[in-house]
Amino acid sequence: MRRLHLVLFSSLLPLFLSSTPLPAQDSVQAPERHDGTAPRASAAKYRSHVEKDGFSIGAEVLTKKEASDTFATDLNRCCLVVLVSVDPKKGEPVELSLADFTLEEVGSDKPIRPESPTVIAAMLEKKKNQGGGVDVATTTGVGYESGTYTDPTTGQPVHVRGVSTNAGVAVTAGGNSVPPDEADHERDIMEWELAEKGLPLDKTTIPIAGYLYFSIPKPTKGAKYQLTYSANSEPLIFSLP
Repeated sequence: MRRLHLVLFSSLLPLFLSSTPLPAQDSVQAPERHDGTAPRASAAKYRSHVEKDGFSIGAEVLTKKEASDTFATDLNRCCLVVLVSVDPKKGEPVELSLADFTLEEVGSDKPIRPESPTVIAAMLEKKKNQGGGVDVATTTGVGYESGTYTDPTTGQPVHVRGVSTNAGVAVTAGGNSVPPDEADHERDIMEWELAEKGLPLDKTTIPIAGYLYFSIPKPTKGAKYQLTYSANSEPLIFSLP
């Protein structure tokens, strides 16, 4: 009898399991995360900001000292660095691109776009390893001379030996060139840092912030700039003090 009960239970078990509803698992969405820097409380916390229809941008140009303190990479040799914060309108995601931004010196009418970390790192590595002119050094040589001449008095051949010195100038290529493997490593490190701290080029629904790198090796002293964000139907233009 016990065996019959076991057989009946075994045959009914699959049917029982298939008809038993499984508890629903709660779907937990991972929080949205981006690289870049931590955004401030609002766009108004930046030295310059603009807001329209719930969408806001804050920005400020880094001084040379601020750029040196913020980056291990020497960006003052190549770039003007702009810190940008983007706060999307609630419920309306924003997808950022370098092509959305232009920087223009007031009165110049020559807008430029930000460069990618890859381009900036390559520019800096090239500048560092370019020849810086020539190195000039004096050289001194020592030589031994021997020969034979006929003594005019005796008519006999005379063998002579002596020591000679000479001075000259050596010219070689200058610069701070480094081996290719080391140069590649330095470029990779610079690119990694600039990418980590750069404005995230992602689709976002939350406030994000990061840096944009504009290739301006020698900014005009006292120059004023304006930043344009053109991804919206109507471009947002604001001055950068």
